[in-house]
Amino acid sequence: MAGAAGLQWTLTLVLRLPISVRDACVFLAPVFAALACVAQFLLTYEVTNSTVTALLSAMLLSVSPAYISRSTAGSFDNEGIAIFLLISTFYLWVKAVKTGAMLWAALAAVSYFGMALSWGGYVFIINIVPIHVLALLLSGHYSPKIYVAYSTFYPLATLGAMQVPFIGFNAMIKGENAGSHGVFALLQAYAFMHWLSTQIPRDQFMRLLRTCLRAGATIIGSGLLLALLLGKLQWSGRSLTLLDPTYASKYIPIIASVGEHQPTVWSAFYFSLGPAMLFIPLGVFYSFQKLDAAFLFMIVYSTFAFYFSGIMVRLLLTLAPAACYLSAIGASGFMHKIVELTRKDPVRAEGTETSNATDGMNKTEAEEEKEDSTRSHSGEIFSAVVAKLRFQPDDGEKQKAPRALQLLVFACGVLLVIHARHSSNIAKKVYSSTSLVFEKMNMTTKEKDLHDDYREAFAWLRQNTPEDAKILSWWDYGYQVTTLANRTVLVDNNTWNNTHIATVGRVLTSREDDALPILRSLDVDYVFLLFGGNVGMPGDDLDKLPWIVKISEGVFPDDVIESEFQVNGRYIFHENATLAMTESVLYKLSYYEFNQVESQPAKEGENPVLGWDMSRQFRIPTRDIKLRHFEHVFTSDAWMVRIYRVKR
Repeated sequence: MAGAAGLQWTLTLVLRLPISVRDACVFLAPVFAALACVAQFLLTYEVTNSTVTALLSAMLLSVSPAYISRSTAGSFDNEGIAIFLLISTFYLWVKAVKTGAMLWAALAAVSYFGMALSWGGYVFIINIVPIHVLALLLSGHYSPKIYVAYSTFYPLATLGAMQVPFIGFNAMIKGENAGSHGVFALLQAYAFMHWLSTQIPRDQFMRLLRTCLRAGATIIGSGLLLALLLGKLQWSGRSLTLLDPTYASKYIPIIASVGEHQPTVWSAFYFSLGPAMLFIPLGVFYSFQKLDAAFLFMIVYSTFAFYFSGIMVRLLLTLAPAACYLSAIGASGFMHKIVELTRKDPVRAEGTETSNATDGMNKTEAEEEKEDSTRSHSGEIFSAVVAKLRFQPDDGEKQKAPRALQLLVFACGVLLVIHARHSSNIAKKVYSSTSLVFEKMNMTTKEKDLHDDYREAFAWLRQNTPEDAKILSWWDYGYQVTTLANRTVLVDNNTWNNTHIATVGRVLTSREDDALPILRSLDVDYVFLLFGGNVGMPGDDLDKLPWIVKISEGVFPDDVIESEFQVNGRYIFHENATLAMTESVLYKLSYYEFNQVESQPAKEGENPVLGWDMSRQFRIPTRDIKLRHFEHVFTSDAWMVRIYRVKR
């Protein structure tokens, strides 16, 4: 909200463009998305020193479906600002490491402070930066510049995070931040020992080093063990899920039940990253050709971003900048390779191709050797293979590029065009339309039916219920009921108390007689639920029943037992369903009078069926469902929303 207010102030007072706060909220994400593309250009250029690669990286980010999901107009979410701050922090950090200037490190800490204010993903930054420092130490790339950069960044970043109210002293005691503290202490010890090695004889230094290592390992191990025993080293549920993907489903089902916290399927990578992801392996190869501090940082960032995005779908968002960087460096390096292969002097091309592919710097070979004498020669292997396959002319004369290279250039260009079209189609079909309207293909008319049931239900609540009415619904759409229907809900998307959510789940999974006392104690007037059986809408309340049961059982293990709802370990809803399933409030309210509804044919040529659940693909039992303590008051046009009044 502060970002929207700042945008409104800038446009109104500075640029003299009158704009309301609501309009500022709508355009906040696109504005910061544009700034994120600028930051992506600066980061890529700082690493590769290639304008072409940096421009391509920024272009890929601008159309990345993973980032478009949070940067479209009207997407008023924390991530819209956070990704810009994440890229900016990384750019400033790389700049600080390369220059050794305290100013750049301090600016990186300021950017990190903004990240801590806007999104919980600040933990990702405060772990990637120390891991980068640790990688530099282990790879023998230590320099005073690294010491100055991290010794400036760490204290300022930690102090800044402590000023954020919902973080506070957790920046010091949370397990997610322990790595940054440990690396800071390690860096001080490493710098001291590095200086000490120049002051005393080598044999004396080695004895002292072994003694210090043993003492340090003992102290650190004892400290960690003591902190764990005393419960001082705390980890959040989301962080433990990233370290152990099975943790949330075992111990915190409320976290695992969120769709964005599910593991990422392989198709989602292509859906979110586009065809340009085919250049990523080549980008990784080129990044390893010059392992200086900047390239090593991007390798560390990309590695952890890929790992975390595989655990949670939501973290594909943090992968987008890294994937665009790798795709850009892979594509530009590939094109540089082709250009080199068509030059007059193939021998000279072999000697310079790796440098041109990785960083685009116009340096002589002598300058390259002086800057990094330990540069890898694996690029020469690729050159030898290319020459062996006769992609290079043997006579050394300048001639027209072989047809194979022409086809490769053409294929590369076509792939980038396909990527742009893929991204625009995803943006148009998935992220540009409101989620309040459900779109479904009608097999009879061959046209798409638009079902506006949500707003129909919200309008009914506003017009037909008292203003002080309390609504019981699952927490997923609590915000929508509150804002669009202007009615009070028991739980919503911001509910932190797991017991409250479990209580709602207990009501939905209980029998009517058992649920009524709970409803009366909560002073509930109406029950609001989603049902997708008539139109095949996925993700309705019955689809969420396994998570509702798990969450409720975790808090009320004596009242909700998961095995009572399962047959051979599966949740089934047809005639073989368990008694606990068919007598539950959620089951009865979902299928009440549905056995009289004639469904649309799922395939062309099929006849309509009474009581056919299109979402779960079965026919419900023909017997009528009787309600004792609930009164049906509203069902939307496509049966997507059903509302019941609790009898007094």
